[in-house]
Amino acid sequence: MKNSLLLCFLFVSAAMLSQENLSVTELELIQLSLEKSYSLKNANNDLTIDSIETKAIKQNFIPTLSMNGGYAYGAAKINADIPTFELPISGTEIFNGESQFEAKGHFLNANLTAKALLFSGLQVNYGSKASKEKIKAKNFLLDREKANIIKDVVDTFDKIELLERSKVVLVESEKRLASEKTRVTVAIKNGLATPFEREKISAAELNLASKKMELEGNLRLLHLKLSVLSGKPLGEVEKYSFGLKPWLFTQSDQTYSDRPELNALRASIEAYEYKLKMNRNHFLPKVAAFATLSYFNLFNSEIKTPYETPISEQPVNLDLNYFQGFPAYLVGVGFEWEIFNGLKSNNQIQITSIEKDMAENKKVDAEEKLKLFEEKVKIEFEVKNQQILLKEKEKEVASNALNLAIASYREGLINISERLEAETDYQDAILEYYKMVAMQRQTALELLTSTGSLTMNNLNN
Repeated sequence: MKNSLLLCFLFVSAAMLSQENLSVTELELIQLSLEKSYSLKNANNDLTIDSIETKAIKQNFIPTLSMNGGYAYGAAKINADIPTFELPISGTEIFNGESQFEAKGHFLNANLTAKALLFSGLQVNYGSKASKEKIKAKNFLLDREKANIIKDVVDTFDKIELLERSKVVLVESEKRLASEKTRVTVAIKNGLATPFEREKISAAELNLASKKMELEGNLRLLHLKLSVLSGKPLGEVEKYSFGLKPWLFTQSDQTYSDRPELNALRASIEAYEYKLKMNRNHFLPKVAAFATLSYFNLFNSEIKTPYETPISEQPVNLDLNYFQGFPAYLVGVGFEWEIFNGLKSNNQIQITSIEKDMAENKKVDAEEKLKLFEEKVKIEFEVKNQQILLKEKEKEVASNALNLAIASYREGLINISERLEAETDYQDAILEYYKMVAMQRQTALELLTSTGSLTMNNLNN
């Protein structure tokens, strides 16, 4: 309640004018930076790979169709000792002692086989769920990476604008010192001032010139950084102007528990839980259906024997033109049951249980630290808002003091050192005000980060 009242008091006029934290140009540059980020592109590619792998797990249930075949030529010499057999009529004995045969032939076969997994022992079910949780975890971490890019780009905006405001202050001081130097030069000619006063002013001018040179160099670096982040040409980026005003922050229902880091850890714990279930069900059998259509042909085959016909004494050989089978069907259901795998699954269960415990410990530790961080940035944001009010007052006091110093110096009431000191104090007061505004804006982004709310949609809410 205290924080809300303070915000209303601090920003009531800006709120009435519907002030936005970021302009359309700034939002466009942030979006371009998100689109260009190579780390985000690689993370998205990694997620695409995980998605394909998840589909591949489910596709284990899709039937497969394969075809194989072959041709072979075979030849062999066979030695056999078969019990002697006497023919009934002729009384001829065959297989008398050891017999030697020669065999040769051609064989051709082809098989078309379809297989379908019917039951995976719950491996596919739990494996696909574990993979989905892994993808969820990576998506949450992707949100964190996006938030870091947004914060970096906005910080670059603020630094550029802080330097631009500093440049304006320095230019105004240069004009006042140049006017003062002209007046002192005339006064020296009239004997109303000393060269010492003119030299003090010259030294102050040189100090301002040095500050401007350093400022310009830093500006070039920041513009170059923004050009690299967004992909916009450097010349175009240098033409942009950015707002540097206190950040309007609307309290949301989100808390530290909505941080992407915690959501990623929760998803990882779920993934480990499914992996545990998968390992614990390793003993379940896997069942598959299959069907095979075959063709086979044994052709041009011959078996030579050592025997001859009784009368003509012709060799007794066995010839086969072909022995063919088509269509030959084989349809059935089979299973594979791994009864004992050498404690491999038991070891895997222990490893997964330890990994799950580690993830749970990380989650508890992260919750404690992120809760503390949220409270810290809330207090810092309130302090920064109060400090902006004070810096605004300091700026007004320094401006009045500068005007008094200018008038008092011209009337001879103060010396040149006091006059230049008032000039420096005014510069410092202006710069300190804008530095405090930049710090308040960064604290606001940290506050959005602390609740997982730093997204494109929340930047102007």
